[in-house]
Amino acid sequence: MKEFEIYHIANLNFINNAVYLLCVIVLTILAFYLIRRTRELNLPTYAKAVMTLFCTCIIFFGLQVSSYLILAQKNMSYQLSELKQSGVEISSGAEDIINRYGHTVDMGPAPLAPDIPSIIIWACIAFMFLGGIWFKYPDQK
Repeated sequence: MKEFEIYHIANLNFINNAVYLLCVIVLTILAFYLIRRTRELNLPTYAKAVMTLFCTCIIFFGLQVSSYLILAQKNMSYQLSELKQSGVEISSGAEDIINRYGHTVDMGPAPLAPDIPSIIIWACIAFMFLGGIWFKYPDQK
């Protein structure tokens, strides 16, 4: 595989990830709207349980999208370092990608796991979801 092909495949992965990220954003906005409507209509507990399940699926989907982004970045670094190790001369941009993402042939294929900032962001969103569904409003005077 040539350097250009690696970039092409990586860019296709990034486009796919952007489409999935757009879906996650729309679902997150929908979840916040539905949480607000659940509170306004004072729906029963089973509706809150269904909303919790829906929001949990969104959190899982968001973590998956984050994981696939990290995987695409690390795989691009892995493939470029594999190309370099095979003796092919690579560009300075490819060297920069290997240094930035730091995943080389010696490390083996990258695992499917999100990075720490993604975990923190989705944990905060999960807290907002659960708080919006289950926490009580303070008494208003």
